[in-house]
Amino acid sequence: MDIRRSTRADLMALGQLLTELGYPASSDEIDARMTVIGRADFATFVAELDGDVAGMIIVSVSPSPLRNDPNGAILVLVVSSAFRGRGIAPALIAECEAWLRRQGASRATVTQVFTANPPIGSTTDWAMSTLGCA
Repeated sequence: MDIRRSTRADLMALGQLLTELGYPASSDEIDARMTVIGRADFATFVAELDGDVAGMIIVSVSPSPLRNDPNGAILVLVVSSAFRGRGIAPALIAECEAWLRRQGASRATVTQVFTANPPIGSTTDWAMSTLGCA
């Protein structure tokens, strides 16, 4: 498995993952949504397995009105149903934690996303419990 920053070449795969999460969109809409890929305060990482984009995580960092260090936030975490159970979510979270540390953030919030048909043992539940938010 390879964890790397996403590129514009990944837009189709990111669109498929967002559709699986319950946020379908046309290719133009996905392109507009993913303009955050190049911003310094956002990072989108993908897990590539067997030549396929198997999962993604989007993380951001912003100034905090309450603390001296910035706030981190995990905004999206999704693993394709075809690749679940292979350790992809933990690997994506580890990469995002490392990125947040490099940005000076010492903590992160997790945005919980509800889908119409959440998978059993969803990665959101795992992330919430692993990050101590449950």
